[in-house]
Amino acid sequence: MTDALNSPGGISVASTLSAVCAGLAGAAGVALSAAAAHVDASDFVRAAAGMCLAHAPLLLVLSLPGARARLRWPAIPAAMTVLGLLLFAGDMVRRAFFDASLFAKAAPTGGMLMIGAWLTVAALAAFAAMRRR
Repeated sequence: MTDALNSPGGISVASTLSAVCAGLAGAAGVALSAAAAHVDASDFVRAAAGMCLAHAPLLLVLSLPGARARLRWPAIPAAMTVLGLLLFAGDMVRRAFFDASLFAKAAPTGGMLMIGAWLTVAALAAFAAMRRR
């Protein structure tokens, strides 16, 4: 049975998107690390690389089949993480290579979204543990 949330193989679209974003974030982190080593060694590029590499595993874990069973709504922290990475890393890269910000407070907004994503994972896990009791 398929619906808007499930593909024919039983993997949710949200899980697939989270896995794709994990791969893209990991690749961006490696590419930005290379750029920091060979093109622009600014703190902006290193910060963007670090955030991408730190959050790619979170996105990958949230895409796993057990995440939906354990957390119920893993798409929420996944979406927060992706948006946070786009804002934070995007702003850092734009500052490094174009000497301009995406918009005022883009990086702090992205950072807060990523912090919120981690706190959401913690809250969902705690609620899941309480449901099992």
